[in-house]
Amino acid sequence: MVVARPSSVIAAREYAMTMTTVNFDSDGVRLAGDLYLPDTASGPVPAVTMGPGFGGVKEILFPPYCEALAKVGIAVLSFDYANFGASDGEPRQHMDLDAQQRGYRHALDYLASRDDIDADRLGVFGSSMSGGHALGLASSDRRVRSTVVLIPFTGLDLSAQPAELVTAMEEAARKMAAGEKPQMIASVGHPGDFAAMTTDGAWDWHERQAANAPSYRNEVTLASLWNLANYHPGEHLADITTPVHAVLATDDAITPAAAAREALSPIANVDIVEIPQTHFELFDDHLQETIDLTTRWFTTDFGL
Repeated sequence: MVVARPSSVIAAREYAMTMTTVNFDSDGVRLAGDLYLPDTASGPVPAVTMGPGFGGVKEILFPPYCEALAKVGIAVLSFDYANFGASDGEPRQHMDLDAQQRGYRHALDYLASRDDIDADRLGVFGSSMSGGHALGLASSDRRVRSTVVLIPFTGLDLSAQPAELVTAMEEAARKMAAGEKPQMIASVGHPGDFAAMTTDGAWDWHERQAANAPSYRNEVTLASLWNLANYHPGEHLADITTPVHAVLATDDAITPAAAAREALSPIANVDIVEIPQTHFELFDDHLQETIDLTTRWFTTDFGL
């Protein structure tokens, strides 16, 4: 259902917070994370995990969400996927989407193993590409008690892609599987560039975000796009039995609101807030609003 947009967050108290770097294993690969913990909390606290959007690293977009959640008593583990940022893995900048979703699962394993985390109150958060990962995990992992997604990826419509790009990414995947050196493509470019994303204010937004993310590289393997075309995180969303909350941008050309709305419709307990904006520009004009919504939803679902 579409819900009204609450104007503020109500929290019982505000905590100081600390952030430490941690590592955990995912399919034999070391993943690097930033763990945000509320200080002086009495007893184990609920926790949320989050991974970056398409081609991103943990320093892009997520820190203000992590800090806001920690200040209301929710721990957050933000991590880099294998092959990206501070995490290990080869080939660099190659997106294995199923492995990225498993990275979310292993992040939950790490959180549940800690004495200061309440393993019965775990949640997942994602934006764009990682919104798809969060939804896929919520449909298959019963530990997930609450899910919040912003402009989530729920599948790629190949018919809407230029035919030459589809041919190129399929051929790149074939060559890479045969052992050839990966062909690269820019993650973000100007309109008309040969890049994965060129609309919705992508270039200007990425330039500002990359300034705070020294490990970010504006490229992925072209084979990553073929993996994206064959990744379907929205297939089993009817299996989700815990609350899901989503923010959609009604003018989004990258993860269209109509497609996301249809994918989310089988979920029994879903809230959807729609904001008139494009994909990246949502976070220019409505960043604080999406932070407030995220914080309100998780605090409610975790009983804080």
